[in-house]
Amino acid sequence: MPLRFRLLPAAALLLLGLISPGMAAPLPPQRVVSLNLCTDQLAVLLLPPERIAALSDLSRDADLSYVAVQAASLPVTHGTAEEVLALRPDLILAGIYTARPTVALLKARGIPVVELGLAEDFDSIRAQLRQVAAALDSGDRAEALIASMDRMLAAAAPADGRRPRLLSFSAGGFTAGAGTLMDAVMQRAGLDNYAGSHGLQGYGYLPVELVAADPPDLLLTRLAAETRPSLSTRLPAHPALTRSVPPAARIDVPAPLWTCGGPFTAEAVQRLAAARDRLLRAAPVLHPAAASGTPP
Repeated sequence: MPLRFRLLPAAALLLLGLISPGMAAPLPPQRVVSLNLCTDQLAVLLLPPERIAALSDLSRDADLSYVAVQAASLPVTHGTAEEVLALRPDLILAGIYTARPTVALLKARGIPVVELGLAEDFDSIRAQLRQVAAALDSGDRAEALIASMDRMLAAAAPADGRRPRLLSFSAGGFTAGAGTLMDAVMQRAGLDNYAGSHGLQGYGYLPVELVAADPPDLLLTRLAAETRPSLSTRLPAHPALTRSVPPAARIDVPAPLWTCGGPFTAEAVQRLAAARDRLLRAAPVLHPAAASGTPP
């Protein structure tokens, strides 16, 4: 059967006349290989372990991966073509920016590949879940995950229009501006994106001097693990920031909840919404823009 028909549901194949009612429906992919951290997580959420031939090696990194515990018992690759071909995959999940030579070779060999970009908001999370689920024949599971995510988002909706300013600030001053997944998470939690309000589109850097002179209401930061110390990762502990943003205004949301977009990203919204509510109970008078609910 041509590859372009292999992944169609049995009902669609019947309508096309490619199988008859007495024929067995084609099996969905049974040896799925994921080459990207973000697709790793969708594969684990949508598939039983026996249908996963391998994940990327990043899937086991507990600092990044939401599915690190499950991935510990699954095979992994480093994304080389030799490793992947030896697994005899019948479907590849990949990101549009990773393992490009491997993806090109696999396509040339006729192996179906589903490629995903970066999820930038919750609409794109829903779309990616459905796209991958369609290829895996896991539509019911995807819809259940989406419904659970939407319930969590609804429960986290802010009760009023006050919007404290939140800055995500990590190694070297790296941050997320407007048009990013983190921006979408902040907005759903009833927070304004400090970096976006300072004109940053996409991902980039803000100088510590700017942040210290005009401190946000909340600072989302994470000090580096002791196994990865560096001056860059210690920047959030800069004395100027310590003075301008007190410990009570600092929050930590585990990176696996928002490094990649997925149904689990709703938990990041819930955590930020809870931090917002705590802040407003403790300090109801904030930055003038936050108090009025309008951008600064």
